[in-house]
Amino acid sequence: MQHKLLVGKVSATERDEIKSLFERKNGLIELVKVINVKEKEELYEKIVTDMGITSTKFQQWWDNTSKKYKWETKDEHSWEINFETCEIFLQNGMLS
Repeated sequence: MQHKLLVGKVSATERDEIKSLFERKNGLIELVKVINVKEKEELYEKIVTDMGITSTKFQQWWDNTSKKYKWETKDEHSWEINFETCEIFLQNGMLS
C-alpha cells in the first residue's frame, strides 16, 4: 500500500519549473516510442541527448529544492508534487 506524507509546499514559480521539466521528459519518452530509429537515427540521437539533459535538470530541481526547504527524506521513498496545490509529498516506493 502506498502512503503519502505531506513534507512541504513550493511556490507557483517553482511548481511551474518542475512541471515544465516533467512534461518535457514525458514528451521525449513518448517521442522515442514512435520514432523509427533506423530511419531517423539523427533525430533519435538528439532526443536521447535532450532526455539526458532534461533528466539531469529534473533531478537537480528536486535536489536543490529539497535542500532549500529541508524536506524529510527516507530510503526507498521519493517525493511527489501535486501540481494543483504545489504540495510536496514523501511517498514510499520508488517512483520515476
